[in-house]
Amino acid sequence: MNRLWCSLSHTLRRCRAPGAPQRLLDWWCSSASRVTPALLRRCPPSTVSRPLRLQYRWYDDPRKAMTATAIGLSATVMAACQVVPCTNRSHLVVLSAQKERDLGESHFTELKHIYRHRTVDPHHPDSVRVRLIADKIIHAANRGLGIYDSRDAPLLSVTRKGKKKPWARQPHTRHLHGLDTWELVLVSDGRIGATSSPGGRILVFTGLLDWLKTDGEIAFCIAHEIGHHIARHTADITSRLLLPKFLRPTFIRRAEIEADRIGILLLAAAGFHPDHALAFAKKAATVVPKYSVLKQMLEITHPHPEDRLARLSEAKTMEEALELYREATARDKVTEKYFSNPTM
Repeated sequence: MNRLWCSLSHTLRRCRAPGAPQRLLDWWCSSASRVTPALLRRCPPSTVSRPLRLQYRWYDDPRKAMTATAIGLSATVMAACQVVPCTNRSHLVVLSAQKERDLGESHFTELKHIYRHRTVDPHHPDSVRVRLIADKIIHAANRGLGIYDSRDAPLLSVTRKGKKKPWARQPHTRHLHGLDTWELVLVSDGRIGATSSPGGRILVFTGLLDWLKTDGEIAFCIAHEIGHHIARHTADITSRLLLPKFLRPTFIRRAEIEADRIGILLLAAAGFHPDHALAFAKKAATVVPKYSVLKQMLEITHPHPEDRLARLSEAKTMEEALELYREATARDKVTEKYFSNPTM
């Protein structure tokens, strides 16, 4: 009889797998108190190598399991969250920098194939002009974000004022490292605009040059496109989710507004007066018709130029841009006075 009790206890300890009779387990738990020390001494050693009571693990408790899962997910999200330079917005990035560049290269290769018969020669005066403007913006971005030297990052120092908390997350600029050259292509097309792909690739239409006469206004358009790349809008989770159609314009408009803010700061850091960005928005407001409220909510992906003008004219934005502009112009004067060679 004693051997039967011990064999039964050994068997019941193995009945915790899914599908085990719950009534049998309940009976054993209620009957465990009848096992006396004298009975345990008569059981074979192999049957009492582990405690007779059911072993309890933390993940058997649903509350503890849910808490651990929530903590794990929060840690994963925090690791994937990045801070956008210049705007200091936290967003969730779902693509690695290399994957983002690969997608950009594929997209830009397709664009070049589409416009292969209308590509302007790189030595054409218009191509040279756009290239020189873009080089100023790219140089300002690399210097301002600390790509050249982390101690010399005016864009970050101006936009991070009052945020010296040691636990505050720093803006993410690692995806900009390694971009030694940017590819710029000018396309003969009457379309007014420009587009960009991750990995330092920009495509500009000649219609933009015909419509905008000053270098500063063209520079703002290029800075806007570079702003998309700095903010990693392509890798943002909102651009990768299968969102309902009526929700997509909202997230795209938010990205355009953020690119505008980064663009005006880059414009000023490159030595162009921020008023050029305002001039661009004013000129666009004269040719873009008014949007209805329903159309703006469900269809329009770019904010109306009047809305863009109002946001660009905000006091904080203009104050930061003007500070960067003064710093850039002062540096240019010093460079011109002490380091330029008038004989060359």
